Amino acid sequence: MAFWLVLALAACVGLYFAIRVRATKRGSRDLSSEVGEEIAQRADQEDRWAQRGDTRGVYGEEGAELMKRVDPEPDISAEVDKSSFPTTAAVAYTAADLDTLLSEKLPCWRWAAFVSVLVQRRAAVRSRLRDAELGFSAPSGERVDGGPQLGRLVADRMDELLVLVKQVESFMLTPAFMGAFGDPSQESSADAEGIVHTTNRLMDYHERFLALSERCRGLSAPSDSEELLGDLEKLMDVPLASYRKFIDDFVERVGEMPEMLHYAHGGTVELDPVVLHMDVDNKLLERINKQLSEIAAR
Repeated sequence: MAFWLVLALAACVGLYFAIRVRATKRGSRDLSSEVGEEIAQRADQEDRWAQRGDTRGVYGEEGAELMKRVDPEPDISAEVDKSSFPTTAAVAYTAADLDTLLSEKLPCWRWAAFVSVLVQRRAAVRSRLRDAELGFSAPSGERVDGGPQLGRLVADRMDELLVLVKQVESFMLTPAFMGAFGDPSQESSADAEGIVHTTNRLMDYHERFLALSERCRGLSAPSDSEELLGDLEKLMDVPLASYRKFIDDFVERVGEMPEMLHYAHGGTVELDPVVLHMDVDNKLLERINKQLSEIAAR
C-alpha cells in the first residue's frame, strides 16, 4: 500500500504599475473567494471519507443518512480504536528525529520527511514570522521620499515579488522536484537525500519572501505614503500566509496517514493535491494600482 500526494503551486498574482499590467486572469465565476474556499475544503473532506470507505464521501452527509435507512451500516462516526491503526512515519520536529525517520523508513516516510524539513525550517525563523504577522519591523535605515521615487520603489518591490513567485512555480514544475519522491507505488524508489535537499530549496524561497516582506516593513517614507506602504506590506504577506497554510495542511495530512492506511484496500491511493496557493485579493491590487496611477499622473 502506498499513498501518492501531488504537490502543486497555484499562483494568481496580478501586479500593476501605471500603464503596465501583469495579471493572471480569473475564470468567469461569480463565487466569492470565501465560498470557493469553503467548497474546496468540503471536497477535500469528502475525498478523505471516500478513501476510507465512508459513504459520506459518495453521497454527501445528508445522502449518507438517507442511505442508512435503505442499507444500514456500522456507525463509523463512533470512536475508533486507534491502537489498531498501522504505524507510519510521523513528523520529525528535530534534526535527530529526522535522521531516525530517514533511517527507519516506516510507511509514508517520504511525505513525513518532506513536511519535517518544512516545519523545522519554519521553526528556525518563527520569531521573524511573528513580527511579520504583527506588522513589526525595526527601521532598516532605508528612506524614500514621496512622489515618483516612492512609485518606482513600490513597482520594483512588486516586480521582485512576481519574479520570486515565478521562480517557485518553475522550481516546483521541474521533473527533479517530484522525481525525488520516486515511483508512486514504491516508496523504496524515493531518494531520501534528494527529498531533504529539494525541501530545503523550497524553504529557501520562503526565506526570500520573508526578507522581501521585512525590507518593505522597514522602509521609512513621508506620512502621506502610509496607506500605499501598508497595502504593499499586505501584498508581501501573501506568500508567507500561503506557505503557512501549505505547511499546516501537510502536517495534518501526514497525521491522517495511519487512519487512511487503516481504511485503504491495497494498491496506490492517489490523494487530492496539497497546493501552495498564492492568491491576491483583487481589491488590494486595485487600491495599489490606483495610488500608483495617481503618483504617475502628478
